[in-house]
Amino acid sequence: MSESNDLTAIERFIIFEQLNLHQRYIDKGWGREQAAFYNRLYWPEARFYVNDLRTSTFEGPDGMKQMFDYAHSVFPLDKWFHSMGPFEISGSGNRAEAHWRWTVSWRAEHVGTVSTGTYDDIFERRDGIWKCLERTSRTDPNWPTDLFQQFVDAADTTFKAS
Repeated sequence: MSESNDLTAIERFIIFEQLNLHQRYIDKGWGREQAAFYNRLYWPEARFYVNDLRTSTFEGPDGMKQMFDYAHSVFPLDKWFHSMGPFEISGSGNRAEAHWRWTVSWRAEHVGTVSTGTYDDIFERRDGIWKCLERTSRTDPNWPTDLFQQFVDAADTTFKAS
């Protein structure tokens, strides 16, 4: 976490809104239009590191779209709801860090499941606009691997591009 926090409350709220939109865009459905909305949250050279059942890096607009499409075509997102947990936003000048918890609530086969993890983000402001430059997702150790593995194993046959 950044030692300094010279960001104004408005700057921190703008970044918070980006975190919230990330969760909302994941839940709003699948398709080119939704993928485009999602992509607007990131700078063109952004990187997204995913550490769950797989370790993957998604880079740039094509990578973010691939990650969005992967999530929507491989996992049953129509049964899921993403939400934010506690968060910290700090920084100064044109750079900020956001550390926040994510939660996925879902019902599958009449069994309620919650998976959780963290995001560690770096945001950059350019021409007055804040966007994510780097995001790292980590699942918590208690993540229900056995419930998710079936979707990852079937990804080669279920993946579709929007």
